[in-house]
Amino acid sequence: MRVTAVVVHPDDESLLVLPSGLPEVSVADEFWFFDVEAPVRALREQLGIEACVLTCLDSQPGGTSYLMLSLDALPVGARWVAAFDHPLVEAARAHLALPADAPVTPAWTKPGWYAEALPWIDEHLTAAGTPRTGVPAQVRSWGLSNVLRCPTSKGDVYFKALAHSSTVRPARADALPLLFAHEPLLLQKLSEARPGEVPAPLAIDQERAWMLLPDLGPPLAAETDVSLWMDSLRGHARLQRGFADQAERLLSFSCVDRRLTVLDSELDRLFGPNPATGQLEPAERAKLPRRADQLREAINELAAIGIPETLLHGDLHPRNLAVRDGTVLAFDWTDAAVAHPFLDLVTFIEKRSPISTDTRVKDAYLAEWEAYASPAALRRALELAEELGALHQVMTSLHLSDHVSRLTAESMVRGATFWLRRLVT
Repeated sequence: MRVTAVVVHPDDESLLVLPSGLPEVSVADEFWFFDVEAPVRALREQLGIEACVLTCLDSQPGGTSYLMLSLDALPVGARWVAAFDHPLVEAARAHLALPADAPVTPAWTKPGWYAEALPWIDEHLTAAGTPRTGVPAQVRSWGLSNVLRCPTSKGDVYFKALAHSSTVRPARADALPLLFAHEPLLLQKLSEARPGEVPAPLAIDQERAWMLLPDLGPPLAAETDVSLWMDSLRGHARLQRGFADQAERLLSFSCVDRRLTVLDSELDRLFGPNPATGQLEPAERAKLPRRADQLREAINELAAIGIPETLLHGDLHPRNLAVRDGTVLAFDWTDAAVAHPFLDLVTFIEKRSPISTDTRVKDAYLAEWEAYASPAALRRALELAEELGALHQVMTSLHLSDHVSRLTAESMVRGATFWLRRLVT
């Protein structure tokens, strides 16, 4: 894939131009626009430019373009210019001209943000006895978060800045609410309540929704030992059981309310005219009223089984769990909610990770809930949760789309459409 960069100077926003024009590099493997580590590395290795992504300007098959901030000296043969005639430069200038409180414009998409974030990172890493030893590597950047991997004297530490209702304005005054937990606060509270069961932040800034986390290890998806997969779900179930019937406490931690009654009340809107249902084929839309009736029946049946609503991760897939010294911890808790716990398995069990579909893995999870229902009832609850988990994901994606810029919003609508199709096919 080709990557084009509009690189600006941190002091005066002048443009970095090579003899050939705007910097361009090639990345061998395809990547999602928000997975910025590969294009940032390619820019460094192929052109000697050290920069970080502020925002994605455009993403098309075969090519992605970014507005980037220079972090280092001028590479050989390059120069800073005040102006350059190119459509991407016009798009970059339009973004840079946005006011600080512009809708769907996270602070990390502006050049001055790094002058605040990097000193904060260094202050807290030094205080923790792990000073930074190199330039941070940007891992992900889009409308929902900005993630940096910071090398330190004692291993990597991750910095995450989060989009939250307190830090970003929606696109419209009548936007759906942003169903995102305040992850730094949430992890601080959860790790205090259940030490060792969730990642404990090294530092948080509650006002700006920033946090530092230790490197938790490689993803569970890379592991081939089925016992680790079983342990991961046993541990997750124990964590969930530890908060059973503590809805108000979890809401105070910043979890959002996604209990079964909420899903029931949202059905008509989720299946009515909206950006996701608009992407369905007419025959698919025609199935929605009947599916709504069936899902209401499923909600009532699942509630009657008697499993308590509790902590939900909301995006518990095998790449959001990490393994370190035999311990598996879930990260990326932005979708945390109070909900039926079994909804987490709709994202965990996936075809791309065959071990996740092993019946031993599911049985290990269900065995942790036998105090609440018989094995047969628990298996039925999981069947129902597979349907309702898809509905939960539709709701998440639709509520996000009004709080992020175009490319991220399009990604959210595609996600909602995927889950809707899963419900009608």
